[in-house]
Amino acid sequence: MHRKIIEKTIASLPKDKMGYFEAVARQLENDARFEHQGNIVFSILKDIIPDTPIYLDKDEFVDLLFDFIRYNNPAIRGVMYSRPFIHDPHVLRTVSVNLISQIIARSLEKHELGEIETDDPSVHKLTWPYRDTDVLDPDDDPEEWLAAIQRSELWKREQKVDRRKSGLSRIDDKAMALMTERNDRKAKDDKKK
Repeated sequence: MHRKIIEKTIASLPKDKMGYFEAVARQLENDARFEHQGNIVFSILKDIIPDTPIYLDKDEFVDLLFDFIRYNNPAIRGVMYSRPFIHDPHVLRTVSVNLISQIIARSLEKHELGEIETDDPSVHKLTWPYRDTDVLDPDDDPEEWLAAIQRSELWKREQKVDRRKSGLSRIDDKAMALMTERNDRKAKDDKKK
């Protein structure tokens, strides 16, 4: 029943975040601490889901959530039982922002200690003259991305040459060398373990 509070919010998430928060919701429902405060737990969760990273283990996330509710219960209830909350549930953010900060701080701490695995950083290159496809994100606006590709292909057909056909720049060479060095160093460190 309490899960209905977060259904729409979870449905609007990308798959990886959706899976993470569905697992968190299942874990919350099976936790004995959930029994008498389901509305508060899921209301806080609904408010923080869009802005919360998913790097922490689900057990640690759930513990942080319950600790936050325990130590901030009067402030949370003060907001949830106020007139502004009835008209705009987002006023809960005045309290829940502190939980988001705690989760982010804990995630960064674990990342610095090497306890969180992340993918290699993405490399985005801009060269001159730039193309629309260099500055547009296909995930943000797929239609504009396709239009940019069509404009670029049309320009290449009309000009019969790619305007950046001169090869890799020095910056690209340096970036590739640094990435290769980093991957080699990581591989050596992994072998030592």
